[in-house]
Amino acid sequence: MYQPAEDFDVSGRPTPAAQQAEAARARAPRKEGSPKSENRTDEPSLIGELILLLVKIAFVAGFAGMVLVFLFGLMQTADESMSPAVREGDLVVYYRLQKDYSAGDLVVVNNGERKEVRRVIAVAGDEVSFDEDGLVINGYHQSEERIFTETLPYADGITYPVVLADGQVFVMGDNRTQANDSRMYGPVDVESGTEGEVMTVIRRRNF
Repeated sequence: MYQPAEDFDVSGRPTPAAQQAEAARARAPRKEGSPKSENRTDEPSLIGELILLLVKIAFVAGFAGMVLVFLFGLMQTADESMSPAVREGDLVVYYRLQKDYSAGDLVVVNNGERKEVRRVIAVAGDEVSFDEDGLVINGYHQSEERIFTETLPYADGITYPVVLADGQVFVMGDNRTQANDSRMYGPVDVESGTEGEVMTVIRRRNF
């Protein structure tokens, strides 16, 4: 290391002051970088990664929950009014956005007291009536393969014939002798009286 001339005496030896200064410089700690510690602080911690993962999982679960709530519905049938297609205790999944119904569709009806599964019998513009042989739609007797009970009007129900207005459907339960349906409360408004079309039925009992 270069030292100025005043740090030496006439004999060429370092002066006491120069020796003390050199000793002080030797004892002083060296300021060197620590690249390993800097790398450790730059790397994301394991806890941070776990928190980020949990946030992502919560977001996905929340989005899936919103889809289920707004697009699909789930209900459990409480009786045998739709037997044998839907039995008591069965779980029913329905699609809320599908309300363009056709005759024969299974729909979830909200009758003001509870939700029930019913079959669409007639749609807007159809005329519904009964005679001694059973159900008549637009002047034609209906032969329904899925129905195993007699189809007759209720004595204390609505009067016939009934012509369905726009946005209305006529619904009945498949178990015709035990179902509370349009024969009692009349045509159902599609928007306010139905929840959606049945997509699938999950059987809960085997009998």
